Amino acid sequence: MPVPLKIAESALAFRGYNVTNLGKTPQLLEVAAYESIVREELTRFGKICREVVHRPVDLVSRVRERREYALDRYAEAVALVVAAESAQLRLLAEVHGVDPRAARVSFGYSLGEMSAVCCGGVFALDDLVRVPLALADDCAAMAHDVTMGILFSRETDVSLAEIQGLCERVSAQGAGTVGVSAVLSPNSLLLLGQGDTVARLKTAVDDASHARIHLRINQHRWPPLHTPLVRQRHVPDRAAVLMEQLPGGWQAARPPVYSLAAGRRAYDGRAA
Repeated sequence: MPVPLKIAESALAFRGYNVTNLGKTPQLLEVAAYESIVREELTRFGKICREVVHRPVDLVSRVRERREYALDRYAEAVALVVAAESAQLRLLAEVHGVDPRAARVSFGYSLGEMSAVCCGGVFALDDLVRVPLALADDCAAMAHDVTMGILFSRETDVSLAEIQGLCERVSAQGAGTVGVSAVLSPNSLLLLGQGDTVARLKTAVDDASHARIHLRINQHRWPPLHTPLVRQRHVPDRAAVLMEQLPGGWQAARPPVYSLAAGRRAYDGRAA
């Protein structure tokens, strides 16, 4: 039998960009009770995306036809991910009578962290999404030689400071940059690196660590949205300038947000 949802004891998890991004959105769009809300959010964020990137965007048709966006339409994929998350929050509240802001905690990877922050009332998602959309083409252009590494240990916590130091040493060799993308748990990190930097980092970790730490390489290509790599295109400074002009950002998030970018609870005050 169904188990009642105890929202006050629950965590909200928000996904980020992936190789595929449709998820269950096509199925949600086909449910009569959900269709209008899902369509409204796809239309809304499609319009925002179109305003920012200055090209036609039709998220509703794309979802109905179950066609994924390739990397050359990274901005549209960003809009799709955010629209789907916004729709699901509305479905919880408006269809199921569950207030997402009553959750115990929220977290999300990459774009998902942005959605978590906005769910917490720190910024309006309509405003904040314009920042990654404005920078999407530059981030996607860097993805051609960026690979992901999943670093983890089954025996002990992973020292974030130690791994960041090894990333800096590999980057200092002058043949590409590698950096931490997310702190998934005390014993696991995601890394993004250019060229063979992730492979060289694996060698450096094996040489430096006394514990048994594994680093598996994912061969797909990834836009390095929130890593040291994007400094090469001045993305952090450009994002900061855009965010200076956004309303909001002063109140603490509710529910509180555990940041996978920082590896700790964050957004308890000024978020920008």
